[in-house]
Amino acid sequence: MNLVQKYGGESIDSLQKVRDIAQNVAVTRKPGDGLVIVTGAMTGLTENIINMANAISGDIARAELDTLFAAGEQETAALMTIALREAGVDAVTVTQLKGRSLDLSDSIYDSNTIEIDTEELERLLSEDKVIVVAGFQGIGDYDAADVTGRYGAASTAVAIAAQLGWPCQLYGTVNEFYTADPDIYPQAKVIKKVGYEEVMELIVLGNIDLEGRAIELAHKYNVELYIGDMKSADKSGGTHIMNQNLIVESMPVTGISISENVVIYTLRGIENDGAAVANLFELLGQIDVNIDMISQQLAGDGTCTVSFSCDEKEAEVLDRAITENATLSALDISKQDGLVLISLVGAGMASRSGVASTVFSVLAQEGIRYYQITTSEISISVTVDRENKGKAVIALGEAFNL
Repeated sequence: MNLVQKYGGESIDSLQKVRDIAQNVAVTRKPGDGLVIVTGAMTGLTENIINMANAISGDIARAELDTLFAAGEQETAALMTIALREAGVDAVTVTQLKGRSLDLSDSIYDSNTIEIDTEELERLLSEDKVIVVAGFQGIGDYDAADVTGRYGAASTAVAIAAQLGWPCQLYGTVNEFYTADPDIYPQAKVIKKVGYEEVMELIVLGNIDLEGRAIELAHKYNVELYIGDMKSADKSGGTHIMNQNLIVESMPVTGISISENVVIYTLRGIENDGAAVANLFELLGQIDVNIDMISQQLAGDGTCTVSFSCDEKEAEVLDRAITENATLSALDISKQDGLVLISLVGAGMASRSGVASTVFSVLAQEGIRYYQITTSEISISVTVDRENKGKAVIALGEAFNL
């Protein structure tokens, strides 16, 4: 069987786990099986490298930043190749891939193209070698402070799989998707099969440690993904991510996603001429505040009220801007914090009615006050007070048999 595998996060956080992966490959791979392994950096390597760089300068150029990010993943790739050879596997390290590009020009993420030269990989595969690729290929735009949020290995793996026409397995911190957080809702079930669109929605609306850009790339190029435990021989556990059309039964709600530390701002007294609202959001874009759940209400005096949500980190930036910017400081602004965003996601919502009414009825029956509401074709999101998070998730989980 031909496969691309990506290892990162908790799956590769020690030398022993590198050895375990190598031993597993030696036991399970058959002669003639094509295998490309993409490695992220071992836990701590990138952080240590960036900390050393920040000790020298607080202004690191993009070229040097790319080099630093790549260094940790190249080091890990070399260690993986050494471990594979020790286990008797003919392996080779590839640190740079440049060539044909996969377009992501309409991406909601920050990467336009991913360039992968598969000709060199195909040559090595024809020699029955296992290829280990350093995951970071300079994909996307990052700044020096963005260490935990900077990804690349999963996108590299999916891009390779797309051009080889192979399935891809992603091993990391996330071993499977649940219908809800099992720490909050113990009855939560493992989602065996899920569509690309649902996973992207769950990532955008919640705190899932999975590279959204990789899922979007898999969707665009129809790469079947598996997320699970690398030690599971039959892959009976874990979650398969695929085209929604391949999933026989689609429930109205697939899962519940939670985003912590949400803040709602309400701005009153804005001129209701269109231009004032446009200028407001242009200003918010200029100060680099990422906002969500926007609503607008008209007032009787010719003005309007605009509300939107953001997370607490964005709120800190916005609070400074409110005090420093004359346009913002002139508005009547109120702020509500201590909220969480609870989102129900399911492709079945597009063809079944009554999901929204059930959500609101359940929250009302439980006496849970909710604030802003936003919907898409496959999701419904509401903000509730932080202390009601568990109560709301349990009630909604039971209502939709999750």
